[in-house]
Amino acid sequence: MIIRSLGLIDSFWVYIFPGLIGVFLMILVRTFMEQIPGEIEESSKIDGANDLQTFFRIIMPLCVPVLATIGLFLAIGHWNSWYDSYVYTYKPELKTLQAVLVKILNQFQTAGMMSDAQQLAQGSKRIPVSSESIRMAVTMVATLPIIMVYPFVQRYFVKGIMMGAIKS
Repeated sequence: MIIRSLGLIDSFWVYIFPGLIGVFLMILVRTFMEQIPGEIEESSKIDGANDLQTFFRIIMPLCVPVLATIGLFLAIGHWNSWYDSYVYTYKPELKTLQAVLVKILNQFQTAGMMSDAQQLAQGSKRIPVSSESIRMAVTMVATLPIIMVYPFVQRYFVKGIMMGAIKS
């Protein structure tokens, strides 16, 4: 109802705004920033930095691990989101890759369940590919981009998750 009243139906923004940030991510950032010692901010003030300089030159570089973690969580969440495409978009050009893959998977599953008589009646011929092969191919297409990105973000991800988890 809210998405319809905001005019997000059949627009690209329907994928961005609803999942922009979650409570878990805010708690993660908050606990991470609470672990940054206050002396770092005080020393930058003594050195003559104003609040913006302190934030962008001192605090933000320290927050790279938590920002990379949030980026990874958001990217995986948006990448795996196929239900939003089914519910909020009707134009085929706005469908996400995940929605197209689910559609392909469903088509092959229903084709596998049809009897030979039904297939002959529809004029379709039997596909020599098993539904398990299609399922595995769809799984590879869906997971390969995340598997390729994760090694580059892994070192930040571990720091971002573990920082603030143990209180000293």
